[in-house]
Amino acid sequence: MLDFTFEIVDESTINTRILYANEWFTFNIYEKDHVWTLHPFDGMLIRNKDMCQLVINELLKNKYFHVMCAKENILLSELRTTVDLSNRTSTSTPIPSPRDDRLDEELPDDIKSFMDYHTLDEIIDMEKQIILKRMTFYKQMLEAMFMQGAGPADEEFIQIQSIYVMWKGSYEKMSGLSDQDLSGGKKRW
Repeated sequence: MLDFTFEIVDESTINTRILYANEWFTFNIYEKDHVWTLHPFDGMLIRNKDMCQLVINELLKNKYFHVMCAKENILLSELRTTVDLSNRTSTSTPIPSPRDDRLDEELPDDIKSFMDYHTLDEIIDMEKQIILKRMTFYKQMLEAMFMQGAGPADEEFIQIQSIYVMWKGSYEKMSGLSDQDLSGGKKRW
């Protein structure tokens, strides 16, 4: 079984998945202004810098990832991340209000860079792509279970169906955000 997969979404976006400790982690690699940036899409990695560093280090050691980057002309030495992976110690500080005049000064460079290069609509679209993949995965699982004789009376079928419904609800909520057109396609930061 391969421990790394990827999907080229378009010429400036690649979705990757790496298996780490029997858990799949999803990353988006995007190019903006000739700079490639790696962004984790798993909340666990975004919230936990140490775990994120471990998984990204594993990704950077993966030979299939190296080949993919080489084929796409992505230099590993120039690949940036949206999560600050430096080992400096940080004190716990509250997250600044969006209205704070010092917002740009307090954000880590990687987050600021991600925000500088993506509109709200683009971020919502990226999230919707990931949610849609999860929905598709669980729908296919339900179909396979149904073909094997499982149904609404089966506890595992009910649980998988619940997961699918949660992803579907998330997709609908995310679609509702993009339908509101809060940003008009413009950067809101």
